[in-house]
Amino acid sequence: FPDSYELIEENHHFKKEGDHYYRNSMIYREKLDRKTEEILGKELILKKALDMFAKSGYDSVSIRDIAKAVNIKESSIYYHFKNKQDILDSLVEKFESHMKELTDMLQASMSDSHNVNAFSWDWLREFYFEQYLFDTFCNQMMRFMMIEQFHNENMRMSYERYLFELPHRIQTQSFMMLSKLGILNEQQATKVGNDFFASITMLTFKYLLNGELTKAKKEAFSEEAFTYINRMFRED
Repeated sequence: FPDSYELIEENHHFKKEGDHYYRNSMIYREKLDRKTEEILGKELILKKALDMFAKSGYDSVSIRDIAKAVNIKESSIYYHFKNKQDILDSLVEKFESHMKELTDMLQASMSDSHNVNAFSWDWLREFYFEQYLFDTFCNQMMRFMMIEQFHNENMRMSYERYLFELPHRIQTQSFMMLSKLGILNEQQATKVGNDFFASITMLTFKYLLNGELTKAKKEAFSEEAFTYINRMFRED
């Protein structure tokens, strides 16, 4: 085997034990540099921690629980994180970084006042649904914030910002751009924007933050959202 592979497990076969024979075989994997292994280890800890935080809340999950879920020693957690609060802070930082990147992309799309495709159904589904509402990490963070808003003021502020304030602002700006394109007048754009936000928020809680997030729920959400949008434009 090339030097880029390393032995990770060895099983013994063709070795006689009583009436049975076993053969020597080895299992290899591609070697990872130390930095890559550290990043993957840290990301796995964050993933497993968020899995539990989103279901049980921050206070109900211990470092020991997280270590068990990752299948490492409890002391190994402290190689990557100072404490449980550091894990929480890292999750929030990762979420906020993702949201800033997504918001920047949306704003860049909307900066072209002549680009009507920026407000198409495909645009909405890709940027707002797939990369935010349907995204596993973002969805779990929303669930986590829903729980922690009652126990942590910073999380309550994040819950209000990312589930209500930011989506409403972006959606309002999107429909106001349609008024600049002459598709809607300003009054219609304001009304449609508010109606759209109310409908999407209701559907988010009905399908995406209610029980397990499944493909069927995503499809039902998309279908109803599309129906609401068509209905709103017909009414206006």
